[in-house]
Amino acid sequence: MIAVLGEALVDLLPAGRPGLWRARPGGSPANVALGLGRLEVPVRFVGGLSRDGWGRWIGERFREAGVEAAGPYSNDPTPLARVEGDARGEAAYRFYLRGTAFEAVGWPGPGDGARAVHAGSLAAALEPAAGEVWSALERGDGTFLSFDPNVRPGTTPPAFREVFWERLDRFDLLKLSAADLDWLAAGMERQEALKRLRRRVPWLVLTLGAAGAAGFYGDHEVHAPPPPVRVVDTVGAGDAFTAGLLAWAWKEGVFTGRALDRDALERALNCASLVAGLTLERSGAGMPTRLQLLEEGGEACVT
Repeated sequence: MIAVLGEALVDLLPAGRPGLWRARPGGSPANVALGLGRLEVPVRFVGGLSRDGWGRWIGERFREAGVEAAGPYSNDPTPLARVEGDARGEAAYRFYLRGTAFEAVGWPGPGDGARAVHAGSLAAALEPAAGEVWSALERGDGTFLSFDPNVRPGTTPPAFREVFWERLDRFDLLKLSAADLDWLAAGMERQEALKRLRRRVPWLVLTLGAAGAAGFYGDHEVHAPPPPVRVVDTVGAGDAFTAGLLAWAWKEGVFTGRALDRDALERALNCASLVAGLTLERSGAGMPTRLQLLEEGGEACVT
């Protein structure tokens, strides 16, 4: 299975008029776990979950997708994210995390059957969750490690930059957006930051929004254009991309040490872009199922 470590929360999206909001399951790692489950990849989610009504609702979504929810469980309320648009039309988030299940401690491990571990986002940057995440990653023992910083300016603390650059060598796969890269580079030229990352991470993927995505593995560099889609909103698209990438890697045996050639790298990006594109056509983080992916020609993307 793939173990996913991080936060699960509820996204509150505008519902058409002031004061009305509609709730969707959220949290970048939880979205990745749901995406993998819907693509019928065995997956275990590790992170704080509330026993309140919203927490039970998230748990039901996990069960419907076939995701094992390992907890830890908390009597504190479910964390929230209020989703709004910024000046560029991208999703902007206001988080409500303190005093919630986000701060639950005593996380179980990824599990003995984990062939890969994916982690990142706010749980890797904010205590006490960060201590739980990095403790689990330290115990990787040769397990394939995937990481997505999923930076949230204003919430991700500046000190996370140092943590990130110090611990890069632990990752087998690093997926980040262009905005993540610019924030983490902190004034460094983008190309210089990319060179530093490529020297230290075997497989690097950079998402570029409407410009598609770029993948780097050894000396190989591949660009994938975005799929032609009618964008409803961008919520969860990056997480869907990650789920598609990991599902392809699961299918192709990458977690057991397979090296990627240029053609394989291109196929990986195309599959991830297809999954992300299907999510862009839906409101909220609406991850596609395996059947829906197959209906869109994704036979090469899943087992």
